Amino acid sequence: MNPTARWTAGLIAAAVLATVGAAAGYASLLLAAVVPLLYLTYGVLSTADADVALRAHREIEPATAPPGQEVTVTLTVENAGSDPLPDVRVADAVPESLGVIDGSPRGGTALEPGETLWAEYSVVAKRGEHEFGAPRARVRSFGAGAAADRAVEASGERRLHCRLDASAPPIEQQGDRFAGGMPTDSPGQGLEFHSTRPYRRDDPASRIDWRHYAKRDELTTVNYRERRASSVVLVVDARPASRVVAGPARPTAVELAAYAATHALEDLLGAGHEVGVAVVGADGPDDAGLHWLAPGSGRDRRARARDLLAAATEATAGENAADPDAQAARIATLAPPRAQLVLFSPLLDDWPVETVETWGVRDYSRVVLSPDVLTHNTVTGQFESVRRHTRLANCQAAGARAVDWSRATPLYAVLEAAFAADARGALTGGSS
Repeated sequence: MNPTARWTAGLIAAAVLATVGAAAGYASLLLAAVVPLLYLTYGVLSTADADVALRAHREIEPATAPPGQEVTVTLTVENAGSDPLPDVRVADAVPESLGVIDGSPRGGTALEPGETLWAEYSVVAKRGEHEFGAPRARVRSFGAGAAADRAVEASGERRLHCRLDASAPPIEQQGDRFAGGMPTDSPGQGLEFHSTRPYRRDDPASRIDWRHYAKRDELTTVNYRERRASSVVLVVDARPASRVVAGPARPTAVELAAYAATHALEDLLGAGHEVGVAVVGADGPDDAGLHWLAPGSGRDRRARARDLLAAATEATAGENAADPDAQAARIATLAPPRAQLVLFSPLLDDWPVETVETWGVRDYSRVVLSPDVLTHNTVTGQFESVRRHTRLANCQAAGARAVDWSRATPLYAVLEAAFAADARGALTGGSS
């Protein structure tokens, strides 16, 4: 391993100084050069072993995360040899697609045999699979005159998986938050009282109104409000205007919208509803350029809906992209009557408000879930934030339920607010 340039230059300068002192007969000059000359000679002649025993281990927590979640990476490097290492510097190989938002992937210290150094840092998950490379280590000699660079294969985790269906705790701890049916005005089986009628011989005892019998000595049967599975269409705003990020290495608003829609899909299907998906702003196979999946249920529908939402994060609009107004109108003609339309949009322009108003004319129940991707520490960001909140209020005024998803709010709470069940157990949303 070659000596470092600064030590070599210092050695040459000290040697010249000593030579001049000896040739000119200046003893003081000669003595002044001897001490640094000896020190520099030691530094240059010392070597750094390129084969030092270093052992690295990496932990990624969590290794599977949804878009936007902060992920902690911890790298530890151990001196597994029998000799002390005076100066060890390490740097983890962070994927270019990820940005460090906290901490540092670098660390350095002296290591005695068996001692470890560690570097801890945080990245923000972005959709896809991200592979970490082998960390680099630089070991300097005792005199710091030489350094050895090498890659150190790290045990432990190497990949960060970012998926739309990844659970961000405590979302799976909340259970079913959405009621399994839409109440109707038809009497029959159910939970909510509807009416009473005269008793029939084949009526089950559980439906007899025993209080009425105790008061009037007459048998009557209780009718309950029947429930039907409701239809919900999840609409992702994937227009170019929505493909913005809150900052470097952050996911786009479309990724966040697709992530929220994916979890809404899972919960709604699990509660017995029929769910469809539409993607606006990308080139789709529909006549209006729409990506559309009609409401339904079952494993096949779940898989197709997941694939469509995942494709929404990567879809692009070509030069002859379809008009999003035409796509919104197409959704209104394809959605079943009395379906609930749920729009996932950052609300960065007026198109979502106009769309919600258009759907309201057709008497659809509407919900708007809006991820906040604006910065609030600049004048421009604050101005745009005011405009966005005005659009949220306008959606609410148009009869929709508008829910603001701030970065500090967990997704399960946002979905609970967007799809809250009313006292009758129905999915509630705005209606005109």
